[in-house]
Amino acid sequence: MTKFGLRKIESIHAKQQFDQLEIDGFGILDLFEKKLKGTTYQNEFKVMLTYMEYLGNGGLLPETKFKNITPVKESVNEYEFKSKHLRVYAIQKTGGKIIVLGGFKNSQKRDIISFRAIKKAYLISLKY
Repeated sequence: MTKFGLRKIESIHAKQQFDQLEIDGFGILDLFEKKLKGTTYQNEFKVMLTYMEYLGNGGLLPETKFKNITPVKESVNEYEFKSKHLRVYAIQKTGGKIIVLGGFKNSQKRDIISFRAIKKAYLISLKY
């Protein structure tokens, strides 16, 4: 059975708390960042963290940078942080957001399906 946990993202200093989802002890955002190491996307990733911090301190971002992607009748809000090539998917939690998945623009449709499956499994795990 998959074991979920949450870990505060220490690099984001904001009024709202940003946590990354851990799956079987591995931080989702950490794994995504590791995947980007040594690529041209590293700086773009840092910009995404800046977006999160800005939003977490009460700033407003345009839909081109941050978008609510919650389906109708869904009880937990879903969000997408966007840069030119990268996407980071999050859900709402009391007092902040939980980062559930990171991906690329060119795999966005597949990533959203994965994001929603992970979200569902995580929310079910909270009931047990």
